[in-house]
Amino acid sequence: MSNATATAETFASGRYSKRKRTQITYQMDELDVSDEESDFESLQVKKKRKTKSTSSPDKPLPKHKIFPFMLLPAEIRNIIYDYTLADPLGINLVATIHNRRRQAQRIPASLQKNISRGLYYKITSSTDTDTVAQDDEPAPLVPALLTVCKQIHSEGKDVLYGNDFVFADSLALYAFMINLGASGAKHIKKITLRGWLDGRATKCYNHCCFAALVSATNLTSFVIETPSSYHRSPQPLAHQLYRDAFPWLEAVGAAKGKVDAGLDVVQLGDDFFRRSWGHHPYTGRKEEQVEEFKSELGKLLGAQQLRVMGTAPRREMKDAEIVEVDD
Repeated sequence: MSNATATAETFASGRYSKRKRTQITYQMDELDVSDEESDFESLQVKKKRKTKSTSSPDKPLPKHKIFPFMLLPAEIRNIIYDYTLADPLGINLVATIHNRRRQAQRIPASLQKNISRGLYYKITSSTDTDTVAQDDEPAPLVPALLTVCKQIHSEGKDVLYGNDFVFADSLALYAFMINLGASGAKHIKKITLRGWLDGRATKCYNHCCFAALVSATNLTSFVIETPSSYHRSPQPLAHQLYRDAFPWLEAVGAAKGKVDAGLDVVQLGDDFFRRSWGHHPYTGRKEEQVEEFKSELGKLLGAQQLRVMGTAPRREMKDAEIVEVDD
């Protein structure tokens, strides 16, 4: 076997193993890269950067960023409830229409006083409405705090519903109660009614507001500042209030187990027996007027209970004369 020597051309043809060849490396020139490949790589880098910067909005906060409200002492939580759920001037409401629904709108206490004095239309028609409203802005309330958890709801609901709810008239009371519902009505403690409606199309709300109030049987105070009638004598006023408020008065009596339990809740304002134009004043004192008013209202409630139980004394019926008509 003869020894054959390979020339340089034989090595270049590639028929021999690379181990017998010297390794040659080639440096890629930057100019050989096409513009399309460089653009594609830059787009991939940009996309990756965007995905890193964006964070999902549904991702919950870590535990070290959540304020431990329930770990606070009960005294501090009560202070927070007073700041966020209570207004010392009361929650003053008027009737309004929002989204085609009758609703109650909160207003400043100073504007509520002007409404009770009959100056509401003068204020709302003038250009100084915003100025009057900004003089005494109501304290901001955060009732959404009660929706955090059941324990916060049970602790703070009495603070919110313990406010004095002041209504400009019976329509405002009706609009508030129909949106509140029975579950919220049973927690209300104080109500003040400043006025009534006497128009042909609106005086029906004097009765409807009490029909919507039948679930509010835990009231501790119901202040009526003005009467719903032009009369100023105690008996006619008691008759008028009974016609309007008997659904709520009877509901309170049934819940308390006492017929006239609603009389302990009703309070009459200082202007309830004031003299009306064209009518003679009642000569009795305020204490005597209130006592006579509640006495008459209690008689009406008691008489209705006797009628329901079937023990009311029947009036003597006169014999009716039968008149025969000849054909």
